[in-house]
Amino acid sequence: MDDDQLQIFATWFHNDRELTGGDTPAKRYAARPDLPEDERAAASRIAGARLGFHRVIAVEPSSWLVLEDIVRGTRARVRSQNVSREAVGWDILLGRVMDGDPPSLWGPTRFFEPCDEPELLAELERLAGASEKTDEAALTRALRDNAIELMRFTPPGWSVEPSFFTLEGDPVAHGSAIWEARDLAAARDRLRDLGGLRPGEPIEVDITVPRDAVVRGRPELPPGAIVLEAGPIDDLDRVPVATVRLEGAELRAEAMSEARLDRVIEIVGQDFGDLAELSDREVVPIEQRLDERRSAPQCPTPLPPGLTPADERRLVGGFMTERMRRWLDEPHPQLDGRTPRAAVASNDRAEVIRLVRGIENGVERASRRGEPFGEVGWLREELGLEDDLAA
Repeated sequence: MDDDQLQIFATWFHNDRELTGGDTPAKRYAARPDLPEDERAAASRIAGARLGFHRVIAVEPSSWLVLEDIVRGTRARVRSQNVSREAVGWDILLGRVMDGDPPSLWGPTRFFEPCDEPELLAELERLAGASEKTDEAALTRALRDNAIELMRFTPPGWSVEPSFFTLEGDPVAHGSAIWEARDLAAARDRLRDLGGLRPGEPIEVDITVPRDAVVRGRPELPPGAIVLEAGPIDDLDRVPVATVRLEGAELRAEAMSEARLDRVIEIVGQDFGDLAELSDREVVPIEQRLDERRSAPQCPTPLPPGLTPADERRLVGGFMTERMRRWLDEPHPQLDGRTPRAAVASNDRAEVIRLVRGIENGVERASRRGEPFGEVGWLREELGLEDDLAA
């Protein structure tokens, strides 16, 4: 066992393992008649520190945490120098709160993300064998009797391989098509007209569609799905589905999926007619492209000229803030296809709260690491969750 596993085992061995005749080793030690009173008091606090399933409500790094016991519904401000340095708001913490003035943490701890909470609760209910999810006594016994299993538990979602999809729910791929221009001058003029290009501008056109039309019919995506999108930061209401440009005597198009590529081939056929003839079409799955990239020598990506790291953080942070404004009104797979704004007034309100907790948790972690992050504090008020999340 490594050091972490050894700590988990040793804590279970003394605090949770029931001996023949009753009590744990820690409780039997605390009951020894020869102990000085101060040592007995400390040993009793240690013996009473049982595993708990906590949500981090507030943190002061290097000082304290406010923990909400998810099973019992109680809260405590807990002294902690080390664990508080790692924690951010809405983390899920498996650990032991030891009585005291103030209470403190005892033994090893494990952190999980807010999105892991359902899987952790499901495992706890499975171990409890409880027929009712609200059976607090059964869940408390499961925490006590299965402490070592829970501290070693890995949520099934951690082993799900990521898969990549477009906004409309198609598998991401690198699609490209080439047409031979039969009349180069006429093809150039046609592309300029279609894109409203001015003299001197690159002969390149983005084909865009309204964002709400793209996401409206998106199917439910599998666990581990990551939705990729690309587009201009100044107009998130339209989504570019393909790019068409003139290179030499060829028209070239690129798209993020096979479905988008087929659509752009159809559009070019309608707009250019006999001016261009399709000569090549290729679709490469994103997984193959990622494998190629991993095997290639990696070089740092340079920033655009004149863009400092601070400029980049502001630019990306602004984009992420605007992206969240649209998130409110887009169908979400975890909400049965409803938008967060619609679901918050339904039986899915608890799931919306969990999603917002996850967003706030990710933003705080990004802020601590000095990475770009969006402003999301307004989400609570916009969804009417201020009381739920600030309670």
